[in-house]
Amino acid sequence: MTLRIPFTALQLLSAAIVACAFIAGPRAALAQTAPGTDYVILKPVTANAQPQQLANVLIVGVRGTKVTIRNAQGEIGQELSQIQEVRKAAPPEFAQGQRAIEEGKLDEALTLIRGVTERYKGLPVVWASDATATLGNLFISLGRLPEAETAFDEFQKYYPGAGSLAGSVGKARIAAERGKYAEARAAVEPLVKDALTKKDVSRAESQLYGQAFYVLGKVAEGEGKLPEAMENYCRTVAIFYQERAVVAAAEKRIEALRQKGITTP
Repeated sequence: MTLRIPFTALQLLSAAIVACAFIAGPRAALAQTAPGTDYVILKPVTANAQPQQLANVLIVGVRGTKVTIRNAQGEIGQELSQIQEVRKAAPPEFAQGQRAIEEGKLDEALTLIRGVTERYKGLPVVWASDATATLGNLFISLGRLPEAETAFDEFQKYYPGAGSLAGSVGKARIAAERGKYAEARAAVEPLVKDALTKKDVSRAESQLYGQAFYVLGKVAEGEGKLPEAMENYCRTVAIFYQERAVVAAAEKRIEALRQKGITTP
């Protein structure tokens, strides 16, 4: 005897099978879908091993010495010292903070930039390094020198390469703000000795030169050499303008000197 299922029942059974497949399929796919567009390369475990590549992950942030990375299976903590390369776009707060600096909204900029550094400080990408240095410069511009010192100490700790020199320049700026002009000048004059004659200047060098010329402007202004101060501030604004927080500070000093009748070079 052959069992015959009514056509309507066959339709219902077929629909149920399709529905189950539809439900299971997307869930299975979702479980294997990577959660982000970040990219991490880990250093080889041994001399003969290949670097491990983590693609389409999400870098959640840095906690202490570890980077929290989210993949399809969950979150893992990876030591900063074991990371060879990172590719991650800057969070929107970084660009928002830069705009706030250019608009003179330094308190707003501080909140935004500090949020970026608290989450990503130590991550080996340019924007995280920039944010950490910018935080120190913002504290200086707001007259919060002890916090600026702490920020530059952390900058040198997390970015010991270029950060060591940039941190020293930042501390020279603090010295200038405190009226220690000889100390500040001695720290930055060797750095800018050949700055104006170099044909090729990297972005990192431009940031350092801009800060250094600003320091020399503060020193000259403190010593009563106002035309020299104006010239150095203008170099920060017109030539070495990569560090936006320092450019904003230089623009304020230029305007103050103009009010005293000092003209631009």
